[in-house]
Amino acid sequence: MNEALDDSDDPTRLPPRRSDWHSIAVIGSPHEDDFDIALGYLHAADILASHWIRNGTNDALPVPIYYNYRHGIELSLKGCIRVAAGCLRRDGVELPPGEPDKLVNASHVIGHLADRLNQYLSQLLDAPNDRIPEETQETLDWLHQLDENGQTFRYSTVKGGKRTGVARARPNQQNVDFDADCRRLHHAGWMLYGGVGGYLDSHADLQADYYSELTQHAW
Repeated sequence: MNEALDDSDDPTRLPPRRSDWHSIAVIGSPHEDDFDIALGYLHAADILASHWIRNGTNDALPVPIYYNYRHGIELSLKGCIRVAAGCLRRDGVELPPGEPDKLVNASHVIGHLADRLNQYLSQLLDAPNDRIPEETQETLDWLHQLDENGQTFRYSTVKGGKRTGVARARPNQQNVDFDADCRRLHHAGWMLYGGVGGYLDSHADLQADYYSELTQHAW
């Protein structure tokens, strides 16, 4: 007699509903920002990557894992840019009209976002915090080469030139050290989210307190 398959052994089946209380998710907030969404994408990527590493190769998972890490990194860059821009304005630095919203709302290019963040960091902070950490920057440069516009890991085909119209995102089969790639993207994502982003948040809080004190004690 065939034994019943445990739900936990079948990735195509969801586990049973636990309870009404445990089935509620909270989505959205007046204060939701890029960092909040980045956190979810980075967590999702880590969960999938951990599953892939523990359970052996599953060639259906790498592309979505790459995408989740990339999008988490993109949103972390955008979150850092917004916070850094706010700090610069508080210090009296005039930014070009519409910035940084013009860039972060329109661009998905990792290289452009990293360049803008480095520009803001160099105006705002002293070394060694005046730019993205070197190892993380190297990963961003590599990721930019893999997927410049955020399309490569979303579709099987991407926009090509005027003559080609569309092109295959992955035209040639490759064997990649996916474990190493996951760890590289994991470290870069969390460095941007918690490292650079966390430092900027702390700087913004201290800066706000400082200017608040100046205003209160102004003659």
